[in-house]
Amino acid sequence: MILHESELARLELDERRRIVRYTRSSKPFATIDEASATFRAIGVASAHIDRSRYGLLSDVREAHGRNDPAFEKAISQHRNDLFAGFAKRATLVRTVAGALQVQRINREMQSPDVHVFHDEAEALAYLTSR
Repeated sequence: MILHESELARLELDERRRIVRYTRSSKPFATIDEASATFRAIGVASAHIDRSRYGLLSDVREAHGRNDPAFEKAISQHRNDLFAGFAKRATLVRTVAGALQVQRINREMQSPDVHVFHDEAEALAYLTSR
């Protein structure tokens, strides 16, 4: 079931597998305000989900990395609001640099429980294992 969809991101709920899937598109955020608005909309769309019963798959393979300090500071609060509380979390990346950036962000968020994958099947297997 699609909970949110825009040209920037998509949020889906797979109740059968108990997975919430966040997919970032290849379109870069034009401004910090645009990124904040996108994350707020996703937050509203997912507010009803009992996160403790679901795994989160963040697919950022198509996203353009952005790590300027002003952007990271503004977005850090949204990351916590959107991605905390899930039973398991996995992030799909395309490159080693992407994996390193995700790992750095998770360390800064004090979220060592997020697993990074290059292979979607492996990420899904991890999320659906009990």
